[in-house]
Amino acid sequence: MRTAPALLLLAAACAVASAQIAWTPIFLDGSSQVDLWTQSSTGCACPGGAGEDCACCVRDGACPCGDIAPARCAQCGLEQYCASMCNITIDSRILKSKSGKTFGQIKSPSIEGPGACSYFLQPDAGQRVEIQIYRLVSVGRFNGSSCVGGWLQLGSASAVRGAGGAAEMRLCGANERYTPPVVLFADHGASTLEFRIIEKTVRSQFLAFFSFTSLSNTQGVGFHPRGGSRIPQTDCDWLYQDVSCRGPGACVLASPGYPGLYPPHRRCRYLFATNSVHTRVKIIFNSILLPRNHCATDYLTLRAGSSPSAPLLASLCSERSTTLEHPGPNLLLEFNSGALVPPYDYNGFIAKLEFVERIDSSGPPPTVVAASPPLAALTHVSQHVDRISSLETNAVSNEVSNNNGGGHIGCGATVRGYGAGGLRSGHFDTRATAWRTQCAIHLLGAPTDVVQVSLFNYNLRLQSCRSHIEIVEGLHEFVGRGERGDRSERGDRALLRVCGPAVREARDPSGRFLIRQAVTSKGANLTILVRRAATQSVDEEEFVDGGFAFHDEQHEGTASPDDTCASTHYGLAAPAHGGVSAPSHHHIFWNIEERLLCTHRFIPAANQSVTIEIQRLDRMWSAEPPGTVGAAGCRTACGDAGCECRANTPLHYHDHVALVAGDGTHLSCLCGDFQAAWLPVVVRSWTSVRLEYSVAHYTYASRGFEYAAAYSFNDDAMCGQRTYTTHSGEITSKNVSVTGSLNEFFYQQCTWILDSNVERQLFIDISSEQDKSCGSWNITLHEWSGSGTHSEVGLQAAAGELLYTFCARHKNHTYTLPWRLNTVVIRLVALSRVQPLYTIRWRSQVVRANNRLGPPTPAPAASGTAATLDKTALTYILIFFLLSWCKQNLAPSVLIKCSTVIVVLKVM
Repeated sequence: MRTAPALLLLAAACAVASAQIAWTPIFLDGSSQVDLWTQSSTGCACPGGAGEDCACCVRDGACPCGDIAPARCAQCGLEQYCASMCNITIDSRILKSKSGKTFGQIKSPSIEGPGACSYFLQPDAGQRVEIQIYRLVSVGRFNGSSCVGGWLQLGSASAVRGAGGAAEMRLCGANERYTPPVVLFADHGASTLEFRIIEKTVRSQFLAFFSFTSLSNTQGVGFHPRGGSRIPQTDCDWLYQDVSCRGPGACVLASPGYPGLYPPHRRCRYLFATNSVHTRVKIIFNSILLPRNHCATDYLTLRAGSSPSAPLLASLCSERSTTLEHPGPNLLLEFNSGALVPPYDYNGFIAKLEFVERIDSSGPPPTVVAASPPLAALTHVSQHVDRISSLETNAVSNEVSNNNGGGHIGCGATVRGYGAGGLRSGHFDTRATAWRTQCAIHLLGAPTDVVQVSLFNYNLRLQSCRSHIEIVEGLHEFVGRGERGDRSERGDRALLRVCGPAVREARDPSGRFLIRQAVTSKGANLTILVRRAATQSVDEEEFVDGGFAFHDEQHEGTASPDDTCASTHYGLAAPAHGGVSAPSHHHIFWNIEERLLCTHRFIPAANQSVTIEIQRLDRMWSAEPPGTVGAAGCRTACGDAGCECRANTPLHYHDHVALVAGDGTHLSCLCGDFQAAWLPVVVRSWTSVRLEYSVAHYTYASRGFEYAAAYSFNDDAMCGQRTYTTHSGEITSKNVSVTGSLNEFFYQQCTWILDSNVERQLFIDISSEQDKSCGSWNITLHEWSGSGTHSEVGLQAAAGELLYTFCARHKNHTYTLPWRLNTVVIRLVALSRVQPLYTIRWRSQVVRANNRLGPPTPAPAASGTAATLDKTALTYILIFFLLSWCKQNLAPSVLIKCSTVIVVLKVM
């Protein structure tokens, strides 16, 4: 039988041949030992000086077992376990104090199954537990996916004791000799090695070595991730930022347990975050060693973004070394492991991480001649030409256009956002050009543009605002060498002013982007002014970088200065026809790493409706929250009441496009793998509508899905006159044009008020020839709430207590309102594939006298062509004749009787 030192020497030789497998070398002096700690079974003095019949121990770290095993020696600190090395505790500090070593041997007893032994390993501070397994005898068997019948398992003490361990390190084998050894590491403090046999066996045993390895060791088996930070409340997720990885080799990452066997059924994510638009991430894989022919379960993926649903850049499962380089701002490396698969000759990966700056500041800003601007733009900017040419910071204006992809937009650059070569958005960085004390960047838009600027990073180090950043309306230049002259020239027109000393980084220490620091101009031109120190060093360089975009308010809507991505289209000011699409190329969104919600709000005038037609739509994705069980993404279902997004989780976890009414009613919602054959989806509304473009997890590298929609404001007065004061009248629906699309929907929310200044009995007749449910459209009658204005929202607020609901299937109905209810509100609410068709008529029985105490008596039915006189009119005629007769009979008694009769008649 090969002796233990010889076995270790052979294993070390194998380690040289396979450099990816590494473990702690355990060598002891002496040769031809009986076991690891015994040189010979006899020949040395027994404890107490009773002769030379006891075993001879290895000189370094071994102690005799004594009477329980006189022919054996054991490691000092474990000699009490000579008779049975089962259910024991191995403490690093005790071993170090008694034997001077932090490694040793575990030779389990030969047990007859079923049976179990456990080994509790307690490392010292700054140590990890290492297990090297060389031999398994009748320790279960591998059924192709897991161990059955028995296993050897390394895990945290709590996981093993808690009967968990489904994803722990379980090995098994009928008769296995591992050369090189199977190496397991545990980085989570105290660990338990569990040896369990759950079926009947004759002899089950294992042989292993243990070591308490220092985490601070930077060589070989002492590997520990460097430069990153573990993400709280995760098993094996890490964050690496460029601010923490400045020097070569400052950041190193590896699979859990490296260089040992990694745990099964794990998903570890490594997020690489950059703070600059110019930074690229370089991942140098020194070693990748994964199970052969198991690419479906054991693999590495790299994605452009921080979400597992972000676009895939690379997938690795067999390469031994490779290098990947991609731009930020976020990259996600994901390591997946399947079940432990024999032979156990794999150990994951190890890689170095570098953040590479690609900015070039060697020359001046590029000079690119932009194409001739349109006539309107020429008129708009002609007044600024003289000022631009005299800028102190740039004697010759350097224009930047699309032709160079934005170029190096730095000090002295003038960016035009109009014309064939205009640059509609881009990034700027004062480090992109040669250093100068006074720096100006000019952004010139078309007449209908506003300019949006977002600051990402800056560093101002001079005290008392001697270093500062100003973003100013219009075109400005430094007028003098002193900052006092600069301020007097610009006055209080600065939209944003940052005084030094001040430092801003795009991300916080946890890697999350900070809340954006952004401004939106009121006019078409904007200037970024930076004053810096007269001298600088690389470590103290003062700079500012950020993004800009030109927004055409005539065609893209009125921009909201307080929202990242929102605009409003007013029916009386916007073009009658236009289109909107996804903001795919907005550089100001570089520092967004969350849900992106962009809205277009369409507000028709009182005599208008708005039609929105979603014409094109890419496949949309879902970013389910962690721990979601049974989520099946999001799907779209279209019916008579519009299209609906159906999902098991909140809608913001799913990419979607929604059309939402002003009161929050979802008119249509599209998500998931929406079928192109169902397009276009058309909604025509007589109230305001909001188009929502929602990306569940937006990143600049993974910018969401594409869509295209057209809109038009139509001149029609479907809701007609809002308030009626006549005692009778009629409201009838009007036919409008249709597109014929399968998914075309009509949305109406009309409110009419029938108002009268006299007491009356009101009758309302409602009829329709359609056969539609109440969910499709309905007409409701309400008491007047006593509040409300003539606006759309005010009219809706005027509707008080519900009196009656009419559905199209009722065909016709007459509703009699309570006596003296002289003001009533009628509301129509419709969301249907067909336009609602209806007729509303009303009539009043009016009482003009102001002294009535009760309701009127209904008038008799008409006879022939002559209508009967109103009861009130007859009463007044009778009083008239009675007064005439009384005047002719002036006797006092007669006058008293006449007066009494007239009073009674008036009361009646």
